[in-house]
Amino acid sequence: MIAAAAGRPKDAWRHVRLLFLAFLALWILFTVFPLYFMTITAFKTAAETNLTVPTFWPGDWQPRNFVGVFAEKTNFSALVDSFIIATANTALALFLGSLAGYAFARFPRQAGGENLAFWILSNRMFPPVAILVPMFFLFDSTPWGTDSHLSLILLYLVFNLPLATWLMMVFFRDAPVEIEEAAYLDGWTPLRAFAKVTLPLVLPGMISVAMLCWIFAWNEYLFANLFVGSAVRTYTIVIPTFTHGSQTLWNLQMAFSLIAMVPPVTLFILLRRYMVRGLSLGVVKG
Repeated sequence: MIAAAAGRPKDAWRHVRLLFLAFLALWILFTVFPLYFMTITAFKTAAETNLTVPTFWPGDWQPRNFVGVFAEKTNFSALVDSFIIATANTALALFLGSLAGYAFARFPRQAGGENLAFWILSNRMFPPVAILVPMFFLFDSTPWGTDSHLSLILLYLVFNLPLATWLMMVFFRDAPVEIEEAAYLDGWTPLRAFAKVTLPLVLPGMISVAMLCWIFAWNEYLFANLFVGSAVRTYTIVIPTFTHGSQTLWNLQMAFSLIAMVPPVTLFILLRRYMVRGLSLGVVKG
């Protein structure tokens, strides 16, 4: 009887574990399948991608699709434009967000307190489409107009700067202020202590914030579709243009999408160690 009772919890735990593994396998299937289907579609012919019954393996492999997407030179320049906009916007958001976050963390009363900090974060919460038309007329009245790198770089600050400010404020709060005070006793100026002492302490957090801002600017479509398209083109507005008459060239769309995935995936692989450390800052308190 005792042995039977002791065996029941083990059986119950085994069933729970099997159920968890089944759920995990289903989740992996739903996560990986879109990427798999996009990859095999990139190697298909245009005729095969438009079949009524989809195929799950290319009948005729077409690696030339990855070269065909650059038949128009503007497609490669679109990737360059996206990279310039995303990188410049991230650098600007990180620079301004670090200064604002440090002010809120170290001088909350002088900076405006929690209410102002939360108001800044709330700007990240409203739907982007709500300011689409007003922003268009606002940037259209500027000397550089809407169809420029600068217009999207500044526009994306509306969404990236609040996020960078709030996260950097949290990271600076977790950084020990005693180290800065020791630097002051050694005769360092506040600016030097900030650059030489505090910033290195929150470097993993800064990298994680930079990645989040960069990915948003890299993948943004709504504003790019309205603002630019002649002098400047981002890759997100190029993807829907792969058509031939009334036929959509899904194979070229998927090939170009895979190419556009390379920069963010590469950055994440190179910086994954800092991403994990940065996103875990402040989680465990000693």
